[in-house]
Amino acid sequence: MVGLLIAIFAFNYLGFKTNKLLSGNQILHIWLFTIAFQVLFDLFIEFKYHAYWYFDKDLDWRGILPHVFLLPPVNMFFLIGILIREDGSNNSLI
Repeated sequence: MVGLLIAIFAFNYLGFKTNKLLSGNQILHIWLFTIAFQVLFDLFIEFKYHAYWYFDKDLDWRGILPHVFLLPPVNMFFLIGILIREDGSNNSLI
């Protein structure tokens, strides 16, 4: 759990500190899309395929922290990496 909290802090700090291309509105949309897509995926897997709760019949509340606070900054890194070419020039995708 300590490693998870350190990773959450580190990724969020680096995600917001190194971000020079994405606006606040785009960051908000990335954050909300990540959470909405994860919830939709979990609903399909749970109710259509009955694939969750195979090992444990209880809700996995520990999974909320990584899904809400760890995945969105990773998606920000991914999108910033797409927007910057390897030679350092800007893509005009924004």
